[in-house]
Amino acid sequence: MSTKLPISLTGRVAVITGSTRGIGRTIAERFGAAGARIVVASSKAEAVAQTVSDLRTRGIEATGCACDVADRAQVEALLRHALTAYRQVDIWVNNAAIAGPFAYTVDVPPGAWAQVIQVNLLGTYHGCVTVLPHMLERRYGRLINLTGGGFKRAQRFLSAYSASKAGIVRLTEGLAREYADKPFLAINTLAPGIVPTDMTTQWNAIGPAAEALKGFPRIMRIFGTTAEETAELALKMAGPAMHGVAGKVFEVLPRYRMFWRLAQAALKRR
Repeated sequence: MSTKLPISLTGRVAVITGSTRGIGRTIAERFGAAGARIVVASSKAEAVAQTVSDLRTRGIEATGCACDVADRAQVEALLRHALTAYRQVDIWVNNAAIAGPFAYTVDVPPGAWAQVIQVNLLGTYHGCVTVLPHMLERRYGRLINLTGGGFKRAQRFLSAYSASKAGIVRLTEGLAREYADKPFLAINTLAPGIVPTDMTTQWNAIGPAAEALKGFPRIMRIFGTTAEETAELALKMAGPAMHGVAGKVFEVLPRYRMFWRLAQAALKRR
């Protein structure tokens, strides 16, 4: 009877944006536990310093750099920081994201709508184009882009978020096709489902759309997942088994599990 060996990231260096809390923090902890050296990134320098300290306390080798992913120059500085510290980057996780206001699109201030696109979509683009030349030179890379609600169908009252997350999938697929002849590059998308983080528990609701949030707890019960599940799937995507795998969307909540939860919810309502 064969037993699967645990995935090891020993000798690998992973840069994870938005990794001081929520999903990104959990991925950093999981990758570190698997042996990777971690580069923490967040827009808040204090949070980066605290996270690096916490990881080191757990025996994980880590460094960090404050980085607003909407600014390409700061993303390039993040790569330089990683290379100065560890001389290589093997895994890059584009996780940093914001939800933006929960509102009818016409009620969202134009600047707030654009900011979601700048952080989520352009931030992912900045990470990809910054690290890919290095990965091509080293002939190894795992590029993991996190998508979210809206990548399959638009989320009501979250049009900017939906547009950004759908765009991330198309961007990832496009890059995967461009480098289809480079099997050492695994460029894929990770869809966590609805994870209880600050993004999903602290909404900025504007106007009449706020009424719809009353039904969100039920949605969480049906479609909710955990940061730990996401981190486990990210670990698989970062591992050696992904050689030659690109352009795929890996979902934490597979369709069969979603249908099972929907059926359970329907039975409870009877």
